[in-house]
Amino acid sequence: MSSSMEFQGIDSLISKIDAMGKAGLKIEKTALKKAGESILDEARDILESDGHVRTGKLKKGLKVSGLKRKGNKKYINVGIQKGDNSNIFYGKFLEWGTSKMSAKPFLGPAYENKREEAKEIIINEIKRGLRL
Repeated sequence: MSSSMEFQGIDSLISKIDAMGKAGLKIEKTALKKAGESILDEARDILESDGHVRTGKLKKGLKVSGLKRKGNKKYINVGIQKGDNSNIFYGKFLEWGTSKMSAKPFLGPAYENKREEAKEIIINEIKRGLRL
């Protein structure tokens, strides 16, 4: 239950961060986490505005993961985290629907609504971290 976002044109910033080692990794982690929190807040707002908050378990259970890596890409996940879904497994049914229930997505729309804002957050946090 996640979408991906890739950036074009900030290769020089990423190169500077990579050259910084642990300090650069901290900048990346902060930037991605803040961008993810923007999307997370939007997903929670969508759940609430669509009337899907009964117990509050799903809304509270949605999280931003820590920094992850796949090859040379670094990312975070927003939504139901692996291993945390025993009490909120039904979130996937809302997001994608079932044979007996139409989809009532909240993560996909949250991503679409906040994608540009998340990009700006990442760019601004990287620039702040690099003191640019």
